[in-house]
Amino acid sequence: MGQDVMGGVGHPKNNPARRPGWSALLAAVTVLLMMCGQSHGKICPSMDIRNNLTRFDDLEECTVIEGHLQILLMFSTQRENFRELSFPNLTMITDYLLLFRVYGLESLKDLFPNLTVIRGTRLFFNYALVIFEMVHLKEIGLHSLMHISRGSVRIEKNNELCYLSTIDWSKILDSVEDNYIQLNKDNKEECGDSCPGAFKGKSSCPSTIMNTVFGARCWTQDHCQKICPAACKYHGCTSDDQCCHSECLGSCMEPSDPTKCVACRNYLHEGKCVESCPLGSYGLLGWRCISFNECQALHNKCQNSTDSSCPRYVIHKGECISECPSGYTTNSTTLTCEPCEGPCPKICVVKEKEKVIDSVTSAQDLKGCTVISGSLAIIIRGGNNIAAELEANLGLIEEITGYLKIRRSYALVSLSFFRKLRLIHGETLEGNEYAFYALDNANLRQLWDWQKHVLKIAKGRLFFHYNPRLCLREINEMVRIVGAASRQDKNDVATKTNGDQASCATDVLRFNLIKSGFDKVVVKWDPYWPPDYRDLLGFMFHYKEAPYQNVTEFDGQDACGSNSWTVVDVDPPQRTTDGKTPTTPGYLLRNLKPWTQYAIFVKTLVSSSDERGRSYGAKSEIIYIRTNETTPSVPLDPFSISNTSSQIILKWKPPSEPNGNVTHYLVFWQEQPEDSELLELDYCMKGIKLPSRVVSPPQETDDSTKINDTDEGSNKACCSCPKSEAQIMLEQTELAFQKTFENYLHNVVFIPRPSRKRRDTFGVANNTVSDQVTPNPLSNVTSTGAPDDLEPKKHSQKVWFKETFVISGLKHFTAYRIEIHACNHEPSLGCSVAAYVSARTMPEAKADNIEEPVTSEYVSPYIHLMWKEPKEPNGLTILYEVQYSRLGGNQEENLCVSQKQYLQDKGAKLRSLHPGNYSVRVRATSLAGNGSWTQTTYFYVPDHVNYPGNILKIVIGPVLLLFAFLVTLIICMVQKKK
Repeated sequence: MGQDVMGGVGHPKNNPARRPGWSALLAAVTVLLMMCGQSHGKICPSMDIRNNLTRFDDLEECTVIEGHLQILLMFSTQRENFRELSFPNLTMITDYLLLFRVYGLESLKDLFPNLTVIRGTRLFFNYALVIFEMVHLKEIGLHSLMHISRGSVRIEKNNELCYLSTIDWSKILDSVEDNYIQLNKDNKEECGDSCPGAFKGKSSCPSTIMNTVFGARCWTQDHCQKICPAACKYHGCTSDDQCCHSECLGSCMEPSDPTKCVACRNYLHEGKCVESCPLGSYGLLGWRCISFNECQALHNKCQNSTDSSCPRYVIHKGECISECPSGYTTNSTTLTCEPCEGPCPKICVVKEKEKVIDSVTSAQDLKGCTVISGSLAIIIRGGNNIAAELEANLGLIEEITGYLKIRRSYALVSLSFFRKLRLIHGETLEGNEYAFYALDNANLRQLWDWQKHVLKIAKGRLFFHYNPRLCLREINEMVRIVGAASRQDKNDVATKTNGDQASCATDVLRFNLIKSGFDKVVVKWDPYWPPDYRDLLGFMFHYKEAPYQNVTEFDGQDACGSNSWTVVDVDPPQRTTDGKTPTTPGYLLRNLKPWTQYAIFVKTLVSSSDERGRSYGAKSEIIYIRTNETTPSVPLDPFSISNTSSQIILKWKPPSEPNGNVTHYLVFWQEQPEDSELLELDYCMKGIKLPSRVVSPPQETDDSTKINDTDEGSNKACCSCPKSEAQIMLEQTELAFQKTFENYLHNVVFIPRPSRKRRDTFGVANNTVSDQVTPNPLSNVTSTGAPDDLEPKKHSQKVWFKETFVISGLKHFTAYRIEIHACNHEPSLGCSVAAYVSARTMPEAKADNIEEPVTSEYVSPYIHLMWKEPKEPNGLTILYEVQYSRLGGNQEENLCVSQKQYLQDKGAKLRSLHPGNYSVRVRATSLAGNGSWTQTTYFYVPDHVNYPGNILKIVIGPVLLLFAFLVTLIICMVQKKK
């Protein structure tokens, strides 16, 4: 699975790290072995852990992940599942860490307790750490994380995530300007973040200034953020703040020792951090040294691979790199990069039948190539400065081992951009006949300047058809120069369709079958044959999106090669001579947009006219088809706010890709339990913030909303100040970037199911062409039970033809997680993935009141006050205030009683009270604030001396003492007489 590397401890398959009781012990053993310099862990490749916990087993022996770590899309996991997981060996990730929609995961403190460095060699959309839509995550908890070498942090849409304002990211990253931390729970009122030591009135964590606020820095209530002295820079420091060696990165076990680093600033070589790899070893991926044999093994791994993305590692300037840089070529014997003499010979292997150049981007794939091992097909339909771009990327090509095809390149006027092409071998031929193939190039006027350019074609013929602006003399000159005149056939060059813009189509083609799927359409038409069937070269099938049924064949075409139609070539069907039913021509359109109208037509390609000059051909009329519907994309911009103690108002926007008629939305809501850990804290202690839960203000703003002027005597209404053009542009840029990031995230993490392979392109002509879509169970659910009685019930409601909904009948001051799914008119297709939003209902005005009066009982030496808890408080009751005073006195006394203390004492105990009459009242404090005071009641504290029980104690004591004295005296007198 991986390779040995210093820095971790290997485990057997029954890893004790899976049992929480062993986590701390295993971490300690890991540290001790690292200090002894004897530990050897594993280098693991990139990991994608999704859907369930099974692949976590692969992490058990990993010390370094050489790549990325993605943990995502776990919807059935619960918090108990993660309490058994811990991977203390993992100290470094070389690329990025991504967490997305993992249910039940509340913190990373136990999962990755020793993760120290994220290098960011390769980033996830410019980010090295991404935490997105983690609905249960309450804290990040990466308390060992000291350095992110490259990239930024994106933490977004985590409804329960706190402890963000207590992390100073400037101590972890070189720059925090590009960090994006938005739409999380983090705020002072709701989170009440408490760093270690806050219970005693002063935090024990280091403090820094962040956003002009000086405060303690911590990851959780138990873990401070480690901040080293400024002199240590990014090298890190030990637990007692001694700086690590200059070659360390992030942390170390002992100061000034390059063998005790947790991670290396430059390279790791045989357990020691070094500035550069020593002679005989080579740097790999910017962090470790390997031998020549190891680099050769990496090279050989891809030597016979057909995957062009598989890196064939070579050695260059002390590094084992994936390919030689520009200006160098590979020495296959030594695997080193050597400078070229003149332009570098670069052989580019075409893995497919032919390399299609249909854009500047695809041309850039061949930049610097001198020999094309394979065939080229140029299909350029438009572009800015296209000739210069093609010359810059294809101008060095000297040889093509296969064929060269120029087809439907409306933007081309000349082929002179192949300025160094001198030989076409023709080892593979188009249609097994042609080494050069030019078809339907509307603006092609010149091939090459034959007075300056020399080209040879070793094998195969030349084909020219439907090039209306290419003169026959230009074609004949090329045939003569390349040496193919003796090989040419009379039908290879059309005399009527080259150099002549006239073209006729006399017959009408009719479509006889159209079957639609959501992204595919099968089209078939009646067969057509000219008098000489050999003259039929094939069909040109045209299609384009057409919102309105008003398109023509020539829409979007101009002299510069622009064409709004997509054109595909269809081979003629096989002719039958044995009486069987002839094959019907047709085409399968793929990768179409769901629920979209398209215009289509087809016409023939015929080689020439007959001896009387008559032209043959056929063309259909333009018809319109529509693809089927499919599952919509996710609803956009969900927004929620509570206006009463029992209602939540929801708003959202339709999906960007409805993929049909969106007829309704499915809204789920589920009560979220309050954090029971809040009851473990004593909020009566100095320095502990009350974890109040305020209802979030509206996140929507309407510039047209008017706010009443509160100045006395003013009846005018004022509007919000208009935004400057710069502010509007900034907001638009941020919104566009956010949508781009989310699209990138969904495109990367959601792996589409592979479509079913078909044996015959047209084998589905008698069936509906549509991928099977599993019906989503959400579409038929009204409420779902929980896996156990502890999980609150999930409710649902269908919302028809609108993007708003009011959820009623909710509990007061309760948090709810809400899911919104878009559904279209076809119920069997199911609904979209969910858009998530959270909201809390308003507090109930009297819910925190203590209904019954306070009762008291004198139990010497204290007064026991008793009252009943509020029946249904706003969230949780966290403390009680007891206010009492002696009648006739001038001073009121206040006592704070935590909920934990109240449950322990079943009320409150007042001690050291002077005798007399007292008044008392109590009020409760919940997450929403204070309730009302109870009705004032009275109690009496008797005189300690005159109290009957006390008098009895005073009398009995001396009597017992006198009795003991008399007994002792009698015993002594008896002894003397004896």
